[in-house]
Amino acid sequence: MIIFNKFNPEEKLFAKINKLDNFFNADKTIIVTELDLTNECNNKCTKCIGNNHLKDQLAWKEIRHIAEGLQELNGQGVILSGGGEPLLHPNFIEAVGLLRSHGLKVGINSNCLSLNEDIAVAIARDCEYFRVSLDAGDASMYRQTHGMNEESFGKVINNIKMMARVKDEMGSKLSFGTGFLTSEQTIGQMEAFVRLSKDCGADFAQFRPYQNDLTDVTDQYHDIKRRYESEGFKVLASTQKYSMIGAMERKAYDKCRGMFFSTVITANARMYACLHHRQNDAFLIGDMREGQGKTLSQIWNSHKKWYVYETIDVKHCPLNCRNDSINGTLHNMSMKVAHSEFL
Repeated sequence: MIIFNKFNPEEKLFAKINKLDNFFNADKTIIVTELDLTNECNNKCTKCIGNNHLKDQLAWKEIRHIAEGLQELNGQGVILSGGGEPLLHPNFIEAVGLLRSHGLKVGINSNCLSLNEDIAVAIARDCEYFRVSLDAGDASMYRQTHGMNEESFGKVINNIKMMARVKDEMGSKLSFGTGFLTSEQTIGQMEAFVRLSKDCGADFAQFRPYQNDLTDVTDQYHDIKRRYESEGFKVLASTQKYSMIGAMERKAYDKCRGMFFSTVITANARMYACLHHRQNDAFLIGDMREGQGKTLSQIWNSHKKWYVYETIDVKHCPLNCRNDSINGTLHNMSMKVAHSEFL
């Protein structure tokens, strides 16, 4: 039996052998889509990379078309996250159920401020994971990272506890945890964050680096992981991202092959090749609102996708991007190997 690390994208990729075969021998097909239901947000994160100022929101009809299109493309998973706070969409509960009914596994990244009992039940019933972007161990750090006051911090903490209770009462298999973006600013609160997450009833606490932040937290992470996992609490990290910190080469590949396995659909119904380049025309694959309205399959299979692939200069992409480790793996697999018969 092969055990895959749920936070190593390259290992996840090998769990989808049929998709790899399609990549090298047939049509390119999606595995995961990041879907922005809305650009509205109720936080004021100091390092926000979303598109809150655009105020866009997907209509219910568009969400239905996206679910149908992803099913047609044999998509596997959908992450509701993105340009704003997904829980603020008026049809959030219905959207989760709709995506699930089309054979898609759903994950949620949220600041958790707008969570209520009905939403918690829907998440526990229909989602694979729910990660709360907490990024703090106390109200003071929360103000620095999320730009919100002590009252908001207290509400989020109570909502995390509520989610843990609902999950337990329903006997849900939901993977429920908290996220913490590491940087020089936040490194001192890593353990406080883990302790708070554990006390609130989360299943895990996860560390990830801020985009393009090179602060090395390896020693702190392993120390905290060792001590808290001895108490039965999971402490995770995007190890493939941290392992690249200090690397001599910015990118060890020349093409973004990962764009054929993951995409992002924004709150204005546009598909982009990369979640890190939302609203960047150079990464635009297609617009569902353009003309008479194109289907998702038409957009995905258009010549524009190939044009974007050929013109992306990965040297200008963020460090530790989501596709980084996948791109490295696909680059190596795409290379011609002499005498490959002789292992």
